[in-house]
Amino acid sequence: MPRSLMPLIGGILVAAALTTCGGGDGGGGSSLFAPSATGSSDAGSYAGTSTTTLGRLTLAQQIEQLERKGGYPTLDRSDDIAGPDTNKNGVRDDIEAWINTLNVTEPQRKALMQDARATQRALLVDLTDKAAVQRVGEGLMASNHCGAIRFKPFAEFIGPSQKIEAMTANTRERAARYMQYNKARSGSSTTLPNYDTCEP
Repeated sequence: MPRSLMPLIGGILVAAALTTCGGGDGGGGSSLFAPSATGSSDAGSYAGTSTTTLGRLTLAQQIEQLERKGGYPTLDRSDDIAGPDTNKNGVRDDIEAWINTLNVTEPQRKALMQDARATQRALLVDLTDKAAVQRVGEGLMASNHCGAIRFKPFAEFIGPSQKIEAMTANTRERAARYMQYNKARSGSSTTLPNYDTCEP
Protein backbone atom coordinates (compact mmCIF):
# COMPACT_ATOMS: atom_id res chain seq x y z
CA MET A 1 0.00 0.00 0.00
CA PRO A 2 1.33 3.48 -0.82
CA ARG A 3 0.36 4.93 2.54
CA SER A 4 -0.55 3.70 5.99
CA LEU A 5 -4.11 5.00 5.65
CA MET A 6 -5.01 2.84 2.66
CA PRO A 7 -7.45 0.61 4.59
CA LEU A 8 -9.68 3.69 4.86
CA ILE A 9 -9.57 4.67 1.21
CA GLY A 10 -12.47 2.49 0.08
CA GLY A 11 -15.00 4.20 2.31
CA ILE A 12 -13.59 7.63 1.61
CA LEU A 13 -13.69 7.22 -2.16
CA VAL A 14 -17.17 5.75 -2.17
CA ALA A 15 -18.31 8.71 -0.10
CA ALA A 16 -16.55 11.16 -2.39
CA ALA A 17 -18.12 9.59 -5.47
CA LEU A 18 -21.57 9.63 -3.88
CA THR A 19 -21.12 13.30 -3.07
CA THR A 20 -21.19 14.19 -6.74
CA CYS A 21 -23.84 11.64 -7.62
CA GLY A 22 -26.17 12.62 -4.78
CA GLY A 23 -26.41 8.98 -3.77
CA GLY A 24 -25.97 7.17 -0.50
CA ASP A 25 -28.26 7.08 2.48
CA GLY A 26 -25.93 8.95 4.79
CA GLY A 27 -26.37 6.36 7.51
CA GLY A 28 -23.48 4.09 6.64
CA GLY A 29 -20.93 5.78 8.88
CA SER A 30 -18.78 7.14 6.05
CA SER A 31 -15.26 8.05 7.11
CA LEU A 32 -15.90 11.56 5.81
CA PHE A 33 -17.89 12.17 8.97
CA ALA A 34 -16.23 9.75 11.33
CA PRO A 35 -14.55 11.10 14.46
CA SER A 36 -10.85 11.67 14.10
CA ALA A 37 -8.34 9.33 15.64
CA THR A 38 -8.04 11.68 18.60
CA GLY A 39 -11.61 10.81 19.55
CA SER A 40 -13.34 13.99 18.46
CA SER A 41 -14.80 15.13 15.16
CA ASP A 42 -13.14 18.24 13.77
CA ALA A 43 -16.61 19.29 12.68
CA GLY A 44 -17.54 19.51 16.37
CA SER A 45 -21.10 18.35 16.81
CA TYR A 46 -21.51 18.92 13.07
CA ALA A 47 -21.88 22.63 13.71
CA GLY A 48 -25.05 22.17 15.73
CA THR A 49 -26.67 19.62 13.42
CA SER A 50 -27.77 16.48 15.22
CA THR A 51 -26.62 13.12 13.92
CA THR A 52 -30.27 12.07 13.85
CA THR A 53 -31.02 14.83 11.36
CA LEU A 54 -27.92 13.96 9.34
CA GLY A 55 -29.02 10.34 9.17
CA ARG A 56 -32.14 11.32 7.23
CA LEU A 57 -30.19 13.21 4.56
CA THR A 58 -28.29 11.89 1.57
CA LEU A 59 -24.53 12.12 1.83
CA ALA A 60 -24.48 15.01 -0.66
CA GLN A 61 -27.08 16.87 1.44
CA GLN A 62 -25.08 16.22 4.61
CA ILE A 63 -21.93 17.70 3.09
CA GLU A 64 -23.83 20.71 1.75
CA GLN A 65 -25.40 21.30 5.17
CA LEU A 66 -22.07 21.03 6.94
CA GLU A 67 -20.50 23.43 4.44
CA ARG A 68 -23.29 25.99 4.96
CA LYS A 69 -22.94 25.82 8.75
CA GLY A 70 -19.15 26.01 8.65
CA GLY A 71 -18.64 22.48 9.96
CA TYR A 72 -16.94 21.36 6.76
CA PRO A 73 -14.97 23.35 4.20
CA THR A 74 -16.62 24.43 0.96
CA LEU A 75 -14.79 22.36 -1.64
CA ASP A 76 -14.05 22.95 -5.29
CA ARG A 77 -16.21 20.69 -7.44
CA SER A 78 -14.99 21.71 -10.88
CA ASP A 79 -14.51 19.14 -13.63
CA ASP A 80 -10.77 19.76 -13.57
CA ILE A 81 -8.90 16.92 -11.85
CA ALA A 82 -6.28 19.28 -10.46
CA GLY A 83 -8.63 22.06 -9.36
CA PRO A 84 -7.53 25.63 -8.63
CA ASP A 85 -4.04 26.26 -7.26
CA THR A 86 -3.58 30.01 -7.56
CA ASN A 87 -0.16 30.20 -5.90
CA LYS A 88 1.14 27.08 -7.73
CA ASN A 89 2.40 25.42 -4.54
CA GLY A 90 0.94 22.01 -5.42
CA VAL A 91 -1.99 22.21 -2.97
CA ARG A 92 -5.52 22.94 -4.11
CA ASP A 93 -6.67 26.35 -2.88
CA ASP A 94 -9.68 25.07 -0.93
CA ILE A 95 -7.62 22.43 0.87
CA GLU A 96 -4.89 24.94 1.69
CA ALA A 97 -7.52 27.33 3.07
CA TRP A 98 -8.86 24.56 5.31
CA ILE A 99 -5.38 23.64 6.57
CA ASN A 100 -4.80 27.30 7.43
CA THR A 101 -7.86 27.27 9.72
CA LEU A 102 -6.51 24.44 11.88
CA ASN A 103 -5.14 25.08 15.35
CA VAL A 104 -1.68 23.62 14.72
CA THR A 105 1.91 24.81 14.98
CA GLU A 106 3.72 26.10 11.89
CA PRO A 107 5.80 22.87 11.53
CA GLN A 108 2.58 20.87 11.80
CA ARG A 109 0.90 23.07 9.20
CA LYS A 110 3.84 22.46 6.86
CA ALA A 111 3.53 18.71 7.45
CA LEU A 112 -0.15 18.82 6.49
CA MET A 113 0.65 20.89 3.41
CA GLN A 114 3.25 18.28 2.45
CA ASP A 115 0.62 15.58 2.91
CA ALA A 116 -1.85 17.52 0.73
CA ARG A 117 0.79 18.06 -1.96
CA ALA A 118 1.74 14.38 -1.99
CA THR A 119 -1.90 13.31 -2.21
CA GLN A 120 -2.57 15.78 -5.03
CA ARG A 121 0.36 14.33 -6.99
CA ALA A 122 -1.38 10.95 -6.91
CA LEU A 123 -4.19 12.48 -8.99
CA LEU A 124 -1.88 14.07 -11.53
CA VAL A 125 0.86 11.48 -12.09
CA ASP A 126 1.18 9.77 -15.47
CA LEU A 127 -0.06 6.30 -14.59
CA THR A 128 1.81 4.76 -17.52
CA ASP A 129 5.13 5.95 -16.05
CA LYS A 130 5.98 3.33 -13.42
CA ALA A 131 8.95 5.30 -12.09
CA ALA A 132 6.80 8.40 -11.61
CA VAL A 133 4.08 6.36 -9.88
CA GLN A 134 6.74 4.90 -7.57
CA ARG A 135 8.00 8.40 -6.74
CA VAL A 136 4.49 9.49 -5.81
CA GLY A 137 4.20 6.50 -3.48
CA GLU A 138 7.51 7.42 -1.88
CA GLY A 139 6.28 10.99 -1.49
CA LEU A 140 3.15 9.78 0.30
CA MET A 141 5.26 7.63 2.62
CA ALA A 142 7.57 10.58 3.27
CA SER A 143 4.61 12.82 4.11
CA ASN A 144 3.26 10.25 6.56
CA HIS A 145 6.68 9.94 8.16
CA CYS A 146 6.88 13.73 8.45
CA GLY A 147 3.46 13.67 10.12
CA ALA A 148 4.82 11.20 12.67
CA ILE A 149 7.75 13.53 13.34
CA ARG A 150 5.69 16.71 13.71
CA PHE A 151 2.64 15.35 15.53
CA LYS A 152 2.98 13.74 18.95
CA PRO A 153 1.08 11.51 19.24
CA PHE A 154 0.88 10.48 15.58
CA ALA A 155 -2.88 9.98 16.02
CA GLU A 156 -3.25 13.77 15.92
CA PHE A 157 -1.97 13.70 12.33
CA ILE A 158 -4.21 10.87 11.16
CA GLY A 159 -7.51 12.74 11.46
CA PRO A 160 -6.48 15.77 9.35
CA SER A 161 -4.66 13.49 6.91
CA GLN A 162 -7.81 11.46 6.36
CA LYS A 163 -9.73 14.68 5.73
CA ILE A 164 -7.13 15.82 3.21
CA GLU A 165 -7.40 12.50 1.40
CA ALA A 166 -11.20 12.73 1.30
CA MET A 167 -11.16 16.36 0.17
CA THR A 168 -8.62 15.65 -2.56
CA ALA A 169 -10.84 12.93 -4.05
CA ASN A 170 -14.06 14.91 -3.58
CA THR A 171 -15.59 14.51 -7.05
CA ARG A 172 -16.44 11.41 -9.03
CA GLU A 173 -13.64 12.16 -11.50
CA ARG A 174 -11.05 12.77 -8.79
CA ALA A 175 -12.13 9.71 -6.83
CA ALA A 176 -11.90 7.56 -9.97
CA ARG A 177 -8.44 8.93 -10.71
CA TYR A 178 -7.27 8.23 -7.16
CA MET A 179 -8.53 4.66 -7.41
CA GLN A 180 -6.66 4.29 -10.70
CA TYR A 181 -3.50 5.49 -8.98
CA ASN A 182 -3.94 2.95 -6.19
CA LYS A 183 -4.53 0.22 -8.77
CA ALA A 184 -1.32 1.24 -10.54
CA ARG A 185 0.51 0.98 -7.20
CA SER A 186 -0.93 -2.44 -6.42
CA GLY A 187 1.82 -4.96 -5.70
CA SER A 188 4.52 -2.32 -5.27
CA SER A 189 6.28 -1.54 -2.03
CA THR A 190 7.82 1.50 -0.38
CA THR A 191 10.34 1.47 2.43
CA LEU A 192 9.60 3.56 5.51
CA PRO A 193 12.28 6.28 5.67
CA ASN A 194 14.55 6.39 8.71
CA TYR A 195 15.44 10.09 8.34
CA ASP A 196 13.66 13.44 8.56
CA THR A 197 11.42 13.58 5.48
CA CYS A 198 9.80 16.94 6.24
CA GLU A 199 10.01 19.47 3.44
CA PRO A 200 11.26 22.98 4.28
